[in-house]
Amino acid sequence: MAVKRPLTRSVFYQTIHNMAVKKVVKRIKKVEVVPEMVMPVVAQKSLMEKAAPLMVTVIVIMAFGLGMMWNKLQSGGGGGKAQSFDAKLASLAKETGLNVSKFKKCMQTGKKSVVDADSAQGAQAGVNGTPAFFINGRLIPGAVPFDEFKKILDEEINGGQNKPTEKRVNVEVGSASTKGKVGSPITMIEFSDFQCPYCSRALPTVNQVLSEYGDKILFAYKHFPLTQIHPLAQKAAEASECARDQGKFWEFHDKLFATQAEWSVLQ
Repeated sequence: MAVKRPLTRSVFYQTIHNMAVKKVVKRIKKVEVVPEMVMPVVAQKSLMEKAAPLMVTVIVIMAFGLGMMWNKLQSGGGGGKAQSFDAKLASLAKETGLNVSKFKKCMQTGKKSVVDADSAQGAQAGVNGTPAFFINGRLIPGAVPFDEFKKILDEEINGGQNKPTEKRVNVEVGSASTKGKVGSPITMIEFSDFQCPYCSRALPTVNQVLSEYGDKILFAYKHFPLTQIHPLAQKAAEASECARDQGKFWEFHDKLFATQAEWSVLQ
């Protein structure tokens, strides 16, 4: 199937230029030499020949202006990609019901230390990709299906946490954003990246786990932005912490994942 390719600036200008030249040449060719009006016709032809380069120049300049406007629209208003993402975050903050002025001020101050602390904790625990889950210290890498979560969760509820041979990692919930009941028999910690498509796919499964296990589980979210391949993940994580300052971490968390396809292309 043929794929419609975007019209680049150089192709756009060349197309306009060719159209202009063809139009001028066509007009020149239409001039007929009438015997009794040889001098006027020759003068008209000469005038057209002289005007042709000027007309082409004017059209090319107009095309350049249109091209600049086109690129400005494609880049989100001419402020560059980073500013476009900032604008998108502010828009999401407004949609989430945040005080946008406070949100922007928080973003200027930054939440880098919070995000970096989570990342360091994850790396120390053996996380090398996202999403990564710890269920009572048992590492489950990747966006696994619900049935796999259920098997491990049921084992833990039935005393699986007492198995001495099971390899476990002590990962503290700390100050992470949480859902569920503190003191529940299961503690499930996710290390995630807002720009990671697999993390986005895992979200419905996580919600299903929380829905079915209710107060039997304490769920915590921690940041692990893979900045080498997801350049906007760090800023997205910091933005979620700014939303948390206004008591809307989970709302903003859901909004980022729901619109991931929109803002990921701004990089």
